[in-house]
Amino acid sequence: MSETFWTAVGAIGGTLAFGGVIWQACLTRGALTVSQLMAADAIRSRLDSQAPDVDLKLDPPRWDPYAWNNTGMPCNAWPPGHTWHFPADQGRENRLVLQQVLTLENHSDWRVQARFEGDLVVSVDGRPTAVGVLLLEPGERTPEVFLQRDFTIKELSENYQARQAGEKLPHQVRGSVTVEDDRDNGSTDRWNLMLTGCPVEPDPDRDALWRLAPWHISEGSGVRTLEFERLPSRQRIHWVSRARDVRLPAPAGAPGGA
Repeated sequence: MSETFWTAVGAIGGTLAFGGVIWQACLTRGALTVSQLMAADAIRSRLDSQAPDVDLKLDPPRWDPYAWNNTGMPCNAWPPGHTWHFPADQGRENRLVLQQVLTLENHSDWRVQARFEGDLVVSVDGRPTAVGVLLLEPGERTPEVFLQRDFTIKELSENYQARQAGEKLPHQVRGSVTVEDDRDNGSTDRWNLMLTGCPVEPDPDRDALWRLAPWHISEGSGVRTLEFERLPSRQRIHWVSRARDVRLPAPAGAPGGA
């Protein structure tokens, strides 16, 4: 850990009531002393106790999947048993929307800021609109936010082929949600979201035809073909000072930790 970090911590040590522990005689570059580790853990615990209490809730992806339309917000599912012929139906007019709905609720006693990036939109007059930044008052919840993107059947067939080959699926829906309050010495929570899958598959009985994944007698609906999370991991940054861009190091053993 750098000397710069401990200098910054020392500068606000009085405010955090840890200054007497932080100001150690051995502020050398390299290994951390036991007292420094204890001080960092104490600060981290304090920041955790003061962090905004915000819940991110994700519904499972909608099935049957929706068809894209020219307004950009899907409203109808593809009919059961629908098939697509290759190469005739590989164009942009034949698109399927992968979609998950999320809400964010602020249980804190103070206002927080939420930033939405990537494939995250809200519906405004039936059209997808970027969310950007929202301020949530205590007890306030966002409207429905859609993690969504439309894909051609050709793109989804490439996902299917990649899965058959044991490779990473190339076509994905991605977004992130970041929440923080206005404290310089506070924390930032971030959730990275991803939705992908293989909702279409070759028709085993007819060449050059692709179909929606049918109901499976033991595995259920076509949702089984999708990759998604209902409870994505929360990543937390602890700040010594946002204004000075000084972060508290991650705990030992954690990514980025000592």
